[in-house]
Amino acid sequence: MASKEKTLIAAMSGGVDSSVAAALYLERGYQVIGVTLKMKTCDNTREKTKSCCGLDDNIQAQLVAEKLGITHRFVSVREDFSDKILKYALSEYQCGRTPNPCVLCNHYLKFGPTLERFADEIGACGIITGHYAVIDRVNPEKARLFKGSDTEKDQTYFLSALTQHQLNLCHMPLGELKKPEVREMAAKLGLPNAKKQESQDACFGYKGETFATTLCRHFNQEPHKGQIVDETGHILGNHEGIEFFTLGQRKKLGIALGKPAYVIDIDAQNNRVTVSTDPDRLLCSSFTANAMNWLDFEHDSLECEIQTRYRQTLQSAIVYRQGDKALVKLLQPLAAVTPGQRLAIYKDSQLLGGGWIEKAQG
Repeated sequence: MASKEKTLIAAMSGGVDSSVAAALYLERGYQVIGVTLKMKTCDNTREKTKSCCGLDDNIQAQLVAEKLGITHRFVSVREDFSDKILKYALSEYQCGRTPNPCVLCNHYLKFGPTLERFADEIGACGIITGHYAVIDRVNPEKARLFKGSDTEKDQTYFLSALTQHQLNLCHMPLGELKKPEVREMAAKLGLPNAKKQESQDACFGYKGETFATTLCRHFNQEPHKGQIVDETGHILGNHEGIEFFTLGQRKKLGIALGKPAYVIDIDAQNNRVTVSTDPDRLLCSSFTANAMNWLDFEHDSLECEIQTRYRQTLQSAIVYRQGDKALVKLLQPLAAVTPGQRLAIYKDSQLLGGGWIEKAQG
């Protein structure tokens, strides 16, 4: 039997990235055990856009494990998925914020305590994933996380809640690769999912429904209906629920003003959505973030780069560390900095920390 130092578990979603990641560590001489997380109870009541426990993905993960000649297991995280991810997301929508469940899913589930316990039980020393990110372990006391080489696939933004302990358990071999290279490797290995189409959908949803709609139905919650008003408080119409709006939204507002209008405020206390035809009302020069995860930010303040949404161009800013909060002063105004979304802080492509965005300031 392989020693713990040479045994790793591979988080296998059924996609090509996690499959190639597992294969790379097999080639390096490790014993690899495939693991697929079961996040929800599958049913056939509606056609799913994408499900983390979708039957096709499960089958693909099993077929890949069989092709690689490794053991494959399913690990249930259904309760945590419901309590820590889905309920959280619904609560954020009901409070007028826009959640980012993928960040929490990585923290609580994909690198969470259930998977870590499973690794301990089978004598594995770490977790392989197919994330496009680079982990630098030059300093054994502190792993450092860098953006992946494939700028279109870099996933460090979604990893910004991982702790130092979690990073030390991670192995991400795709960080220096581009997606076409990964597909080419999969084809050479003869993996059954080498040409599997990549999904861009959420992990929990149905065709024709927004994530908020699915959550309301899943938890039998009635949306919070109310009024749409302009900046003066003049009523423009009614809406079907604040859960269905986000800051900066300009489509599907349910009103016609003759020119584009943008959501500039969501008042959860009064179920009121405020819109404006002036896009400059969305600009802010500073904002705060809470529950900060300071991975490698050893400064009181630092001029660096930030992101407030995935795939956003890096924005120059000065970040001030204030305990478990951050004050971000932008060097150029930025539009639609959205409460509930994730702040990610970078310097020279290194992720220094992350937190949850609070209300922006003008």
